[in-house]
Order: sequence, then C-alpha cells, then structure tokens
Amino acid sequence: MEILSINADQKLISIASSIGRDPQSWAGWFCLEFLLYDVDDDIYQECMLWTKSVVESYLQDTEGRVYCCSDRTIHVIAKISSCKILHHTARHICDLIQGESGIEIPYTVYDLVENGFSYAQNVLSQVDNVLELPKPLVAELERSNIPEQSEHLLSSLAHNTRVLLVEDDPVTRWMVRNALKYECEFVTAPTANKAFSLYSSYQPDVVFLDINLPDGNGYTVLEWILRNDPGAQVIMFSSNDNLDNIQGALEEGACGFIAKPFLKEQLMRYVQKH
Repeated sequence: MEILSINADQKLISIASSIGRDPQSWAGWFCLEFLLYDVDDDIYQECMLWTKSVVESYLQDTEGRVYCCSDRTIHVIAKISSCKILHHTARHICDLIQGESGIEIPYTVYDLVENGFSYAQNVLSQVDNVLELPKPLVAELERSNIPEQSEHLLSSLAHNTRVLLVEDDPVTRWMVRNALKYECEFVTAPTANKAFSLYSSYQPDVVFLDINLPDGNGYTVLEWILRNDPGAQVIMFSSNDNLDNIQGALEEGACGFIAKPFLKEQLMRYVQKH
C-alpha cells in the first residue's frame, strides 16, 4: 500500500472530491481516519512512522493509499472485504501510539458507499479558502430532506429510460441485457465507432461505457459524448477497480463507475436515477 506525505493534502482533496461525486462508485472501499490535531510536530512525525509500520504489516497487499496530511490527519483509504479489518488495524495503531507517547487519539472508519458524502464534506470543509463542494455532493445534501420517491414511481420512470451499453465482451453484453431487459429500452455497441453513431441516432438517457474497447479507449468516447452532450449520464465499466481508475473516471466527467462483475442493483441505481 502506497504511503504519501509529500503533497498528500492536495491529493486527498482530489480523492475526496471524487468520492463526493458518486459514493456508490466506491463499493468495497473504506477509509480509516485519524485526527491528531492536538499533538506537536515531533509526535505527529512519530505517529506517521508507527502508522506506516502497522499498515505495512496488516495491509501490505491491500489495494489503497495512506495520506499523511499537514493538518495532522492521517487517512487510510483501502479496498477490503470488511470494515472490521480497518477497526482491527486502527486499534493496533492507537495502542502503539498510546504505548509510545501516552496519547489517546480518536479514529473513524467510513464505509465510502454509505458515508462517502459525509467523509468528502468533512475533508473539503477543512480546506483553507473553502473549496466549492462537487455539484453532485451539494445536490445530494439538498435532497436529504426530501421524501424518497416510491419504488412504483421509480420503476415506471425507469421503463421509459433509453440505455446504451458500449461493451465489446459478449458475455458482459448478455449479462447487462438480461439484467435490464424488463427495466428500460436498451441497445448495445461493441466498438467505439459504433457508439458514436448510435449515440447520435438513439440519444440515450444513460450510457454504460467500458474503459477498454477494441478500437479505442473508453475515455475517448466519454470525452466525445460530453463534448457533444454536456449533460450526459455516462457510467464507466471496468474489471480493474483500483483507486486511480475510479478517481480518474469521475474526474473525467463520468457520473459513476461500476466494477465487473456487477450486480443488477448497481445498474438499476443509475437507470432509476435518471
């Protein structure tokens, strides 16, 4: 697991902004946050070393990154099977810090799907000059006081939604079609070139777009769609759901990211969201 201290603040802001854009894209990802506001610089440097030691021992082969920031906070963002693993890691770090320095430090574990908006808001609110929150994050916070629509209404709306799947793998095309065949209008494009022509003629409401295509990169298709239709709802597909892939997709303008293999519920969330 990569551990950052140089430029960690700015890189954490970027990742928090991506999380705030669409927490559902971060399925299986968690964040362990330590707040060491009251310690001096020497103790904080020691805490960074102790954290590094425990992380390298317990999370060595885990996908993720550690951000040791200048505001004396430490953020461990990791893809793991259970938040219990991070709680276990946190207790070891806290015990080590307390044993060596006598200081008790608080920590929080966030499930980035369930608590991603709160986490992003917390991180971005600490930034000097107060950066503007991502628009999807603001919209989600504004919707928090609005009663949820009924499942019947969402289902009715979904049936009128036009979906374009851009995917070269026939198995994935079959799986998506099978999942959505009773839920929406649906067409597929196996290549980037076919996607360009179909998008213009079909004018879909939602696009599920594979990152790797036989005749080009999915990001090229994403850029073309957003240039011609700035309000388009495009969700990227990939079997590689590492941190940089998810962050990159959202920063390039995608509304979301779905890792393969997927669940029907993940697809339906975006179909119904439209």
